[in-house]
Amino acid sequence: MAGIRAAYNRALASNPLRTKTLTSLTGFVLGDLVAQAPDMMDGKPWDAVRTGKLAAFGACLHGPIGHYWYGFLDRTIMTAAPTSAAAVATKTAVDQILWAPIFTSVFFGSMKLMDGKPDEIVPEIEAKLWPTMLVNWKVWPIAHVINFRFVPSSQRILYINFIQVGYNAFLSTMSNAPKKQAADEVPPPPAGLAEVLEK
Repeated sequence: MAGIRAAYNRALASNPLRTKTLTSLTGFVLGDLVAQAPDMMDGKPWDAVRTGKLAAFGACLHGPIGHYWYGFLDRTIMTAAPTSAAAVATKTAVDQILWAPIFTSVFFGSMKLMDGKPDEIVPEIEAKLWPTMLVNWKVWPIAHVINFRFVPSSQRILYINFIQVGYNAFLSTMSNAPKKQAADEVPPPPAGLAEVLEK
């Protein structure tokens, strides 16, 4: 393990963007394989196209955007005391209030775009954004408190993708669930949010 970690750190130092991109690709592939595992154990074939879509999202969007997003937070929020309680709380709040809904919408939109169904992007987001955010807020606030308090900036994507294997399995499952099923499994969003989603 020490050798793997040293090799990763060397790659991170020499080409941080490429390394984080490959890390995200791996995290999304593993997450989709976890999501498909029950079906495959029941004898269903592996859906390689589904895994490929998740891999493409991880490599083309999650990794590169995460690299710049978390760098931006570290460069702009309370740089004099970056691991203070106030800095950690602020970064977590900004990430969860601003970035998380955007990320989730981009994820569902990207899946539909890769399916060749751009006309279904808005209905997909309307049906699945709120139930996905409810799960997101059970996972990521505490994960990011640890992230922003203890994890070095250069290692954030690696840390996030360790946690995100399980979360990616959930995202993969949600993206392949019928819209009605996703909407029926959770309470409706608050009235104000519902109005925003309808616009």
